[in-house]
Amino acid sequence: MQLTLRQIEAFLTVANLRSFTAAGASLHITQSAVSNLIKDLEAQVGVPLFDRTSRFVSLSPDGREMHTLAQKAFHEFLLMEKYAADLSSLRAGRVRVVGAPLIACTLLPLLLAHFKRAQPAIRVELVDQPMALVQSSIQQGDAEVGFGPARLPETDIIARHFFTTPVSMLSRPDHPLAGRHSTWSEVKKVPVVAVGRESVGYIAADVGTQPPFTIGHVVNQMPTAFALAAAGCGVALAGRFSLMLARGYGLVATLLHAPVLYREMQMYLPAARKLSDAAATFVDFATQFVKDHDPNTLDSATVAELAPPLSTRRDA
Repeated sequence: MQLTLRQIEAFLTVANLRSFTAAGASLHITQSAVSNLIKDLEAQVGVPLFDRTSRFVSLSPDGREMHTLAQKAFHEFLLMEKYAADLSSLRAGRVRVVGAPLIACTLLPLLLAHFKRAQPAIRVELVDQPMALVQSSIQQGDAEVGFGPARLPETDIIARHFFTTPVSMLSRPDHPLAGRHSTWSEVKKVPVVAVGRESVGYIAADVGTQPPFTIGHVVNQMPTAFALAAAGCGVALAGRFSLMLARGYGLVATLLHAPVLYREMQMYLPAARKLSDAAATFVDFATQFVKDHDPNTLDSATVAELAPPLSTRRDA
């Protein structure tokens, strides 16, 4: 038995459109050509895959079973085809990077600007995704390198240490706890703006669940949390490197004690395939960059000094 991709594509198209004529139009071939592809496929598998009447076409019981497998096989082939098409451009100098929202709007743009200056022939494309999708983006071949908070590596993913950040309270300068030797027990008494319902749970696992945190708002994006904190609607909790963004909202960071908590930011890489030359160059650069420039000490003045001159970014 030697099934062809064209047979599988015709089978899926007829199943979806429930018409040989419509399938032919979709595939830009004649209705008879579609019919021949399906007949050849049915002859090879030895069973009818469609129930045909004068009015409609529908999958037979065996056809429904095959449809599930055919969808998966066709999807995998498209991924392979996409990856094969990308290989030449990736080798020639293109890297896709995916970042969790907070690091994608703070450290990564600065890192990419410096990399562009050091490696002008390599193009880096940055996409921000919810942390839940960072590793899957790499698994599916949509990105080669990912960045975000530490999570257990998923199938075919390698997690490498990137940098460590102390968990701080982000608030207005006039907040009663700002700038003090504040503790987690004190923070639990004021409204907290949580980014995602699971975020406070991660912290509570380390500082204890009793007494519970006072949740003022639950939002999906850190900028929303910072805006609420700036409006006096609560405080936000995040790694200190987030000050690169939080200062734009007029917020300050207060390190919390009893205990001092640290969070690891990780770099996520594919385990099942080799990095392109361009991606490997970027990974080495990113690793050295956070060694040379501690993300937790970057302030607005330092960022301005580190940012490449505008004249070098016109064609970025």
